[in-house]
Amino acid sequence: MLGIVRKRNGMRRILILMALLSVLGACAAPESGSDTTASAEEGAETTAAAVTTGGGADTETTAGGDATGTTGGEGEPILIGANIEQSGGASVQGEAYANALNLLVGQINDAGGVLGRHIELRVVDNRTDQTEAAVLTSQLVEEGVVAMIGPGTSPTTLAAMEPILESGIPVFSMGSSDAIVLPVEERPNVFKTAQNGSLMAEEIVAHLGEEGITDVGFISVNNPYGDSGLDAFGTLAEEGSVTVVASEKFEGDANDMSPQLTNIMAAGPGAIVTWAIPPGAPNVRRSAVESLGVELPMYFDAGAGAELFVELAGEAADGALVIHPKTLAWDQIPEDDPQYEVLQNFGTSYTAEYGAMSGFAGYAWDALGMLVAAIEEAGSTEAEAVIAALEGQDEYVGVTGTFEVSAEDHQGLGEGDLVLLEVVDGEWVLR
Repeated sequence: MLGIVRKRNGMRRILILMALLSVLGACAAPESGSDTTASAEEGAETTAAAVTTGGGADTETTAGGDATGTTGGEGEPILIGANIEQSGGASVQGEAYANALNLLVGQINDAGGVLGRHIELRVVDNRTDQTEAAVLTSQLVEEGVVAMIGPGTSPTTLAAMEPILESGIPVFSMGSSDAIVLPVEERPNVFKTAQNGSLMAEEIVAHLGEEGITDVGFISVNNPYGDSGLDAFGTLAEEGSVTVVASEKFEGDANDMSPQLTNIMAAGPGAIVTWAIPPGAPNVRRSAVESLGVELPMYFDAGAGAELFVELAGEAADGALVIHPKTLAWDQIPEDDPQYEVLQNFGTSYTAEYGAMSGFAGYAWDALGMLVAAIEEAGSTEAEAVIAALEGQDEYVGVTGTFEVSAEDHQGLGEGDLVLLEVVDGEWVLR
């Protein structure tokens, strides 16, 4: 395991978390195959959410209430928007986000909801399109959401930043780019659950140092997500922590990265670092192993850590090293780990419902969980009160890590929240 989980104090936050866990622990997961949302009307049965497959005027609302999402009176639903990538290049992420959100909403509503009110999840598909992500952000705000989860990638989040900031409501992105929450004074209502690219880079470089490797080749997808990783490694290179002997980019729809990898290998690196989500990440691995016979250690950022990586890379996946939260190894975490209980709840319920763990699902699960905890603590869905509660949390033990969100840090993860995983015989194994 890379790093040791930090021990932290924060009794007020722990008590709030225990209360939330007691609610979630008392409820059963919804039946297999059903999306979940709840009716606001007293005595109404829980109904399936109509998860959308398109954006703009064609998007549908979830069941269990009208599209206005009013939340003023006691017992009316708390309308939360989910602006995610259910189609397009990042659909593997959006599917996992939707699964996690529907599952957790079902658990919360089955246990009585939040402040005595059910959550109504309004899911829209931004199609991994930057313009659509911005348009849908404004649409959700107009429909009365009190908070928004998503967009779920760095490019879509950054493209939607203007309407996000104009909304003033708390927004949780699942993108990893540092620029999503930095500088904090310019992003007062923006939070995120995915670890910063700078943190992932630091953890990869720390492990490279343990292996005595100083020279690396870097290959990344040609978009803001890939650029965030390249910038992070550039900063570490300037500090003398690592030397990037060659860097290459590829387009998101590329299948063969052999030309870029050939250039990297010519520079004589001791390892190769890849910054991309599937299908790009597994395509890099296949190009390296199957086409070029590369035997160097190959490190991948957390974006590669999804079920599709192993599926698409096939036998070439074996030996790949991924810096990632503990979610993919949820059943390998020791009982004395501070995250053990929440990982067991998440991992057991998610795999029972959907069959396999996703490397992305935990980000959305934690986003909703932190919002619920903040609403409970604030005793209100009013934006300023919820944001103040988020910034005032001492700690939040999630499945992605132990978050220490504050007015100065709207991400909150640090050393010890990431581990090193290796693909062994097609399975994720904790190193």
